[in-house]
Amino acid sequence: MKNSIELKELRSELIGKLEGIKVVAETEERDLLNEENEQMDSLLSECDALDVKIKRAEKVEKELRLAASVSGTKVATPNTETETRNWSLFKAVNEIRNGGQLTGLEAELHQEAEGEARKGLQGIGLPSFMTEKRAIDQATSAIAPTAVGAYVDSLQASGLYSRVGLNDLGTVAADTVLPIAGGSTVGWDTEVEAATDGGANFGKVTLTPKRLSGYANLSNVILAQNGTAAEASVMNDLGRNMAVQIDAAMFGSTSVTNAPAAIAATTGVLTFTEAASADLSSDMLEAIQTIADSHGLDGNLAFVNSWELYSGLKTAAQVASVYPAYVDDKLMGYNGYFSAGPANIAGTSGDGIFGDFSRVYMCAFGPSNILVDPYTRATNNEVRLVMNNHMDWGVASGASFVKYTSLV
Repeated sequence: MKNSIELKELRSELIGKLEGIKVVAETEERDLLNEENEQMDSLLSECDALDVKIKRAEKVEKELRLAASVSGTKVATPNTETETRNWSLFKAVNEIRNGGQLTGLEAELHQEAEGEARKGLQGIGLPSFMTEKRAIDQATSAIAPTAVGAYVDSLQASGLYSRVGLNDLGTVAADTVLPIAGGSTVGWDTEVEAATDGGANFGKVTLTPKRLSGYANLSNVILAQNGTAAEASVMNDLGRNMAVQIDAAMFGSTSVTNAPAAIAATTGVLTFTEAASADLSSDMLEAIQTIADSHGLDGNLAFVNSWELYSGLKTAAQVASVYPAYVDDKLMGYNGYFSAGPANIAGTSGDGIFGDFSRVYMCAFGPSNILVDPYTRATNNEVRLVMNNHMDWGVASGASFVKYTSLV
């Protein structure tokens, strides 16, 4: 028995065929032929039959969920890759720009996004599971890419933030306060002396929504073609450009206006006095030593340096004439990354940070959504798509990182 999502996918395909017959007749400015009327009648009958099956499947699924909530048993959910494989950005955009409503799978997933947001969403809603990184099942989906997959894969692949090892909390519904344990007071006492206070003080990281928005202008001609390659390209471009903005804000030397605070701008971040001459190896070792002197070298330690330092570090030596400073993505034995975020002066200097990225917490707030604006670019025969994401990040302890500026 097919689940309700799969049945709605089938119904969506039938609606697409109906629309195709209608568009051909309208383009040729004629009434439907007898054969076309028969095809439409047959397709409508199939739609009616599927409506009955969908209603039955949804009722069964509701009862199973209810029974599971009472018994504590988890009901297996459909594979998300199967659910989203036939999701189409262009189909959804065409339905909205033509004054209609979303239908089929696009409508179902939009409703799920509205449920997550606990409010109505304008445009096209994308539930959280559609914007999570998913492994590709080569046996079933290698030749069935999805536009959402293009967006997510590009966001992940282009974003350094997804590779440094921070704590990604996923999607949360509201402002989130994370209690962070402080240092306990512990000491040696005599046999009859009052015990040293061992109570832990708690700090906190408060995460609140910050909006990251981007847009793309699509030609009406491309939308009418409904091509998979063009659809994936648009989503890929949005994902890549959003990743660039996240990295610039997270790894910048100063905070970006309206964005979450940069790691380097967090209160309590350590610094040191860099070498007076260009000595990159010395600066990197000093960064490690600064963290070590503060609290040791625990956690998910890594460097993020300005690209301005790349050539210098590639040629610098950790041990003169013996071992390079940066080799196989390792800098002084730790993961070494480069970003356009840290400040630099071309040919003079570049900034960087070193520290424990497990102390960085990041989350998204609710589902993503795409607003369809057919008016702003109407005179250019284009539709504007506006993608909105809400997210935040914060550092549990500024002293988990050290910021520096190195001469080149």
